[in-house]
Amino acid sequence: MKSIRSMAAVAVALALGLSSAAAVAGVLSINFGAEDNAQREAFKTLVSDFRAANPDVDVHLTIQDQPTYRKVLPGSLDSDNAPDVFNWFAGDQMRAMAQRGELDDLSDLWKANTWWNTFPSAAITIGGKQYALPYQYYPWGLFTRRDVLERAGIREQPHDLSAMMTACSKLRKAGFTPIALNGKDGWALAAWFDFIDMRANGYEYHQQLLDGKESYNESNVRRAFAMWKQLIDAKCFDPNALSMDEHAAKADLYGGRAGMLLMGTVVSASFPEVVRPVIDYERFPTIDSGQPPSEAAPTDTFQVAAHAKNKADARRFLKFASSSAANAKLAKSLGSFPTNKFAPVAGTVLDLSSYKVLTDAKNNLVQGYDRDVPADMAAAGVKGFQAFFAKPADMYAVMNRLDAVRGTAYAAVAEPAAAPAKGRKN
Repeated sequence: MKSIRSMAAVAVALALGLSSAAAVAGVLSINFGAEDNAQREAFKTLVSDFRAANPDVDVHLTIQDQPTYRKVLPGSLDSDNAPDVFNWFAGDQMRAMAQRGELDDLSDLWKANTWWNTFPSAAITIGGKQYALPYQYYPWGLFTRRDVLERAGIREQPHDLSAMMTACSKLRKAGFTPIALNGKDGWALAAWFDFIDMRANGYEYHQQLLDGKESYNESNVRRAFAMWKQLIDAKCFDPNALSMDEHAAKADLYGGRAGMLLMGTVVSASFPEVVRPVIDYERFPTIDSGQPPSEAAPTDTFQVAAHAKNKADARRFLKFASSSAANAKLAKSLGSFPTNKFAPVAGTVLDLSSYKVLTDAKNNLVQGYDRDVPADMAAAGVKGFQAFFAKPADMYAVMNRLDAVRGTAYAAVAEPAAAPAKGRKN
């Protein structure tokens, strides 16, 4: 049946004076990484909708769990097995992909569709060229079990560091884990560092640190680590956190064993219906009230590989995904916000409260430590945060190691942006 449709498409193209090569779509390879089943289903629905609108395209969809995907995907980009379309993250690591010539330049697509008027372009513009389509962004914040907090005698979510320390003490005495933490996932520990440093030292300082312009041995960084150490020493976190992944941490919150969890709003897509009424969301507590609002709000993106075999249909897919309807539907299923400014935002209490967190922060947003620093710095940072969590007394040794890596990690990526792609030409 598919060959009959293809022959018909060729006949129509010839009748219109078009080439058959332009008329017959090939196989479109799409690879996605997903955190959980809710994300898998959201991506499947997007691709299913694209297939329905483009029946001549033979789409091959592969979805992997996120940890596996993040390890496997980068190595495939410089090979004959590179996917046509894949999802990734805005930030330094995407910038490095572009600099290595692994991403297709999508500036023509941005220009043809005037996407500058529709999507935020700063995070995906490298060397004056656009290399991705942003499809979602989501703030991180503190999710709490209202019923668990109430059973521990806590009447409201902690709004500052002192209240968080008090809440930890009450929850622990009541037999609960105060804060669930997936320490095995290094990015979760990195998020704690992001927030404590931003809240203690401010957005501008934290951004300078992420850019490699501040030392990890500087007194402000020492202050941030010392505050984090206070929380660890006060037994705010699950003592087994370093062996827990995201699913285990969420299970502790859902099961009523933990009172709080720091996570992105995408976690809301997987909330069991039975616990939704008792889960609240709040911005990360204040440390220095004089600092302006700032948040971690990662942006996720669709890219086309430089070695993609079917760039024409890859662009068709991105154009389809860019519509306000498709973007809104995907974001709602993912528990995030659409990047298309004309797409409606779902009106749940969680959406509205977390959206206010974003608007209050204005442009003081970071992608997240593991996305905002070079790959070598991210790897060292994650290991350092895990080592610090295991032995808080080793704080200064950890800071020394991080600063030693800082001395080389940024120099290694200080190259001209968007080097030409290597290997096969398309």
